[in-house]
Amino acid sequence: MSVIGYNSAAVNAAFYLNQNTMNLNSSIQRLASGSRLANPTDDAAGVAVSGNLDARVGRLTAASQGAQNVVSFAQTTDGFLSTIQQQLTRMSELAQSATNGAFGSSDRANYATEFNTLKTQIDNIATNASFNGSSLFTAGSVSVAIDSAGNTDSFTTSTVGNTTSLGIDSTTIDTTTAADAAIAALSTAITSLTSRRASVNADISKFNFYVQNIATESTNVQAANSRIKDVDVATESTNMAKNNILLQASTSMLAQANSSQQAMLTLLK
Repeated sequence: MSVIGYNSAAVNAAFYLNQNTMNLNSSIQRLASGSRLANPTDDAAGVAVSGNLDARVGRLTAASQGAQNVVSFAQTTDGFLSTIQQQLTRMSELAQSATNGAFGSSDRANYATEFNTLKTQIDNIATNASFNGSSLFTAGSVSVAIDSAGNTDSFTTSTVGNTTSLGIDSTTIDTTTAADAAIAALSTAITSLTSRRASVNADISKFNFYVQNIATESTNVQAANSRIKDVDVATESTNMAKNNILLQASTSMLAQANSSQQAMLTLLK
């Protein structure tokens, strides 16, 4: 039926023109942003899931940084313990030398001077050693999150390090008898210190494992999140080309539909 009041062809062409324009704009928006969620209304559920995954990645990043800080804390502790171990070893050498009865009292006094100086240095290290303001030689623990769920593990601190905790605070090598006793005390102290170092390094290994585990989980979560929110450039480029062609076609058809009504005028002449 030929009518003037209503041009159904033009209305339909206009409808598809609007649809193709929106589709093309959507493709451009996705490609420009690199995200298929550039317009949240395109995938409301995806926005929610991606948001949760983003938060999880953030928590994993914080957990990794925390675990690495604990590793640094423990490595610093072991560094001081290593220095103290060297000092104990030197003290045991001095004690061994002081057991030699062929030395006179003045010679033994020289050994004792170095021996006592090393004791003072050990106590100074144990008293002043710290990491970011936290004392390294106090009883307690340092807890940190080890996953995105907030589960924690801890590095146990210890007072082992000063001469009192090592049982050598009253040792001397002023006499051969005292030197003999000092050797036994130092042997026990070295065993105690090396055991503490073993514990510290076991914790370092443990937290290094947590860091690796967190990195693996973070990689997998980011990959899952990428599949949800990152645009597939190849597919979206194809869609954009298709929508661009459809837009041009619908524009042309709208022009044709509008001009077709002009034929009705000839009937009125």
